[in-house]
Amino acid sequence: MDYILLTVTLFFSLNTFAQDCSRELLAQKPGIWKANPQGSIKNITAKDLVKEKMVLAAIHKMIAAKYSPIGCQTSYSTVFSKHPVEGEIFIADPYHYGMHIKRFLCDQNSADKSKFYVDISTPTTVNITVNQLSSLSVLYAANIPPDDFRRYLKLKQRPQKKDGAWYMGEEVVADSHLKNKTKEYGWLITYNDTLPFSYVSQKEYLVIQKKRMEQTIKIEGASDYYNKFINNINDLLKQPDAALSGPAICPWNDEQRFTGFVEEGTLGSFIAVKPNLDYYRKNLPKSAPQFFTFVYKISEGDPVFEQNIAGIKNAVDFTALKNMLGK
Repeated sequence: MDYILLTVTLFFSLNTFAQDCSRELLAQKPGIWKANPQGSIKNITAKDLVKEKMVLAAIHKMIAAKYSPIGCQTSYSTVFSKHPVEGEIFIADPYHYGMHIKRFLCDQNSADKSKFYVDISTPTTVNITVNQLSSLSVLYAANIPPDDFRRYLKLKQRPQKKDGAWYMGEEVVADSHLKNKTKEYGWLITYNDTLPFSYVSQKEYLVIQKKRMEQTIKIEGASDYYNKFINNINDLLKQPDAALSGPAICPWNDEQRFTGFVEEGTLGSFIAVKPNLDYYRKNLPKSAPQFFTFVYKISEGDPVFEQNIAGIKNAVDFTALKNMLGK
């Protein structure tokens, strides 16, 4: 009798344990895909929209063929939208495909210890954008309008060739004070390994800054303040063009003045760039992909996030994306 009672007790104990919710078990549970509501559609023609949806559908199919969510709900959505300003002419439309990795979490408020729920938000995301590069400012397949106050765009760091594409680098974007930080990594996929932007030379940047400050003096006055910076610029502009041919690498807080260029990689600096309109094939419809970016953000140290990002990275085929360019 004691033996039977012990067996029954062990059975119920093991059965209860098996039903208990744990992060370790949920991290191994098959996940699910979820299509989110359609994102915004703005300033896109009906004809181009049809083709752009086909491009993003092909991207989703490419990823889903090799990647299955684990321990999470992977939600995905699309956006087709542009907001041109006066004087801005788009050669190609920007549009993008986004993914959010939402973990399965134990429901501690339920009497059923096997219950779990999908996290309501996530720091871990993936974006594949078409004809749009986001850095400190956004590069579109378009010109910079003539009256743009800056006349250049800001790049975080110089891209490097890696894994058959341009590696745009990594950046800590949250939790910088913690051991496990949230980081963002990016790649740029282009025609023939060329770039859709070019670097603004130091001379170009100096001329832009001088004109900007002279215009500010006309509108606001304060010539005593700005003239010292203009004098710095004038002294540099006396140098031979060859001495000022390198890229302009500038401190973030120097845009309304000028104290000097800095070394690449200096904390708080940016590289000034401008759209390279010669990069684009002008005879294509606006729906055609002319470059892609692949950017993922991950909260490091969580096995669910790391396993799913690894699966997505394996599924995103840079060669396949290159073959989609211009089509």
